Amino acid sequence: MNDRILDLKQQLKQHNIQGMIVSKPVNIKYLTDLEAEGVLLVNSAENIFITDSRYIEGVNNQLTIEDEIVVYDFKDLSEMDYENFFSEPGNVGFEEDYVVYSEYKKMLQKYKVNLVETVGIIEEQRLIKNEEEIKNISKACKITDDCFEYILKFIQIGMTEKEIAEEMRDFMVKAGAEDLAFDTIVASGKNSSIPHAV
Repeated sequence: MNDRILDLKQQLKQHNIQGMIVSKPVNIKYLTDLEAEGVLLVNSAENIFITDSRYIEGVNNQLTIEDEIVVYDFKDLSEMDYENFFSEPGNVGFEEDYVVYSEYKKMLQKYKVNLVETVGIIEEQRLIKNEEEIKNISKACKITDDCFEYILKFIQIGMTEKEIAEEMRDFMVKAGAEDLAFDTIVASGKNSSIPHAV
């Protein structure tokens, strides 16, 4: 089974929580490596990812038997299905820092469970990096350092901020970056006092 979901289940057990509704995209990505829109339900019996028809094929192609995640199209689920996802009596966690009140009320109606705050339980788990994550962070730092060295020699008077940002993006992608974490910020002149100048 997926090690990250196993770790989460152990954390939930220690907090007397029988399951969890994960809806924050970054947490779903961390736990499953999926980037599709949807919600992940974790309970002692199974792991369920509910999405819509746009993502079903891609999700099913990405997941393996070892992931032990069952995928559903939300259109195919009845009220009874939602109620049965957490059939064990007890507490079900939710991401209190992400779920708005209106969504919380919908969860109560849909799942018919006792919802409890998880106080950043997945975020704390994400703080501990495994060897592959450390390797990727080191690689990203090297690409960034190399890009900075390169761009210092590339910049010329008269270039626009946009030209420099594009050159940096191209350099990092060619150096092995999958993508950029955020848009490159290049600021000069009057823009240099703006923290996130565009």
